[in-house]
Amino acid sequence: MIHAFAIEPKVVAAWGRRDEFRFVHDKFGLGTPRVLLELPAFTEWKNAVYTAASELELSEKDWKRLEEVFRLFSEHRCRRGDTVYREVVSWLENAEAEYARRAFRAIVAAENPRRHRAVILGEDLGLPKATLWACDVGATPARTAEELAASIAAMLLNCRELHLVDPHFAPETPRYRKVLESLMDVLAAAGVFPSVIKVHCEANAELAFFEQEASRMAPRLPRGCTVEFVRWKEKENGEKLHNRYVLTELGGVSFGVGLDTGRQGQTDDVLLLPKAQYELRWAQYVSDDGAFERVDAPVAVRGTAS
Repeated sequence: MIHAFAIEPKVVAAWGRRDEFRFVHDKFGLGTPRVLLELPAFTEWKNAVYTAASELELSEKDWKRLEEVFRLFSEHRCRRGDTVYREVVSWLENAEAEYARRAFRAIVAAENPRRHRAVILGEDLGLPKATLWACDVGATPARTAEELAASIAAMLLNCRELHLVDPHFAPETPRYRKVLESLMDVLAAAGVFPSVIKVHCEANAELAFFEQEASRMAPRLPRGCTVEFVRWKEKENGEKLHNRYVLTELGGVSFGVGLDTGRQGQTDDVLLLPKAQYELRWAQYVSDDGAFERVDAPVAVRGTAS
């Protein structure tokens, strides 16, 4: 749902021009399905864009538009702490090496001398042949644990914070456990886990019972992940604990039915949250802006499955 793109600096350098800017300005930023993969780190990458842009005949307005492009990239970008960037080889060779190490959506580059399958030429963006550039903002997966997890896998594998919001989540109920387990299995298969994984739910049971049932999930969760369960309750005349979301620092999605499995033949609507809606829900659940009352300290469960 939210996909990472490595973009060559000299391709971005031309995006300050009016025609290029009109095409790309709404393709990145919170609420869009594309996120910049930092390669190299953002400051160094940005400096490389400036260097490439200085070789072009850009007007003052062009430079201002380029600054707006940087602002959009800054809103949400994918940072991989274990990426190795080698100055002795080209940007494209580094991008291809990172893709081989841990795949992402695509590489946007000025050329493709090795005919790499993940490379999109900058001049082809928006054309039918640039199929990897096209990203859906919604999905209709079957309500199985595997399909629900697969529908947001790209976002899971690139985030550093993962917040699952379902007021009705209950660790003693198999249909909720199975979806959480499948989400963690997607991460385990890639060998990456966000530094923060939290499940936000309503306090519908006594804490002792909730802790007991949550702890029983440890043997079913992959070793290497720690899941915290945060319990909330509604305030009088306040917001309703009802909707279901998956929120990350890259953006978020809403689930029409919930983060649980359903009967055979059922589907769900998974939709990318626009920027304003995402920021509202992030503030409520992650930043704890006071919309709900936190009931007790988070319960943490460490996965022990090998």
